[in-house]
Amino acid sequence: MLPGESVRRWFHRFSKIFSIEKRFRNTVALDETVVKLHGLRVYIWSALDVDSGEVLAIYASWSRNMIVAMKFVRIVLDRCLNKPLIIVDKSPWYRWALDRIGLKYQYQRFSVRNIVERFFGYLK
Repeated sequence: MLPGESVRRWFHRFSKIFSIEKRFRNTVALDETVVKLHGLRVYIWSALDVDSGEVLAIYASWSRNMIVAMKFVRIVLDRCLNKPLIIVDKSPWYRWALDRIGLKYQYQRFSVRNIVERFFGYLK
């Protein structure tokens, strides 16, 4: 099976949870994880709508820092009609990016943020 075929099958299997529609969002959970790809570290950023469980954005980067966090948050906001409450962990890059953009956010280690952690389980 070709590598592109695997991605196509994965997308069709999970396409119902992906959202590309711009609409009002109450709460969005953000997180990132590291995966190894051909021996290199790649950071996968993910945002999910807490209420609907829809995946709003996935982004891959070679680094994990404040600039990448800001770029990712802007991608997420493109899928929102409003400025939703953002749920994050205590990673320093989120606070800087969210303060610069002017978004309200909360730190949570478990609870609502578990939705994005479960998604990473499916991804890996």
